Amino acid sequence: MSDSSKDFQMPQKVVEVMIDNILRKNDIQKEEIKKNVSDEQKVMIKEMIEDLKKQVEQFNESKNKTIE
Repeated sequence: MSDSSKDFQMPQKVVEVMIDNILRKNDIQKEEIKKNVSDEQKVMIKEMIEDLKKQVEQFNESKNKTIE
């Protein structure tokens, strides 16, 4: 596993916990959400995730350059 993959796992877990907490506070079931997301929204979410992954990779690269 690469260093960037390790760095990405921790924030992902934090996000999952935060989202789960928000859903519970608002009494929203995950299954309910999955049923109500349109195909267009799914595409937009996937694009957003890809953009965020790229930003994380760029950040990690710049951090590594700074350390060297």
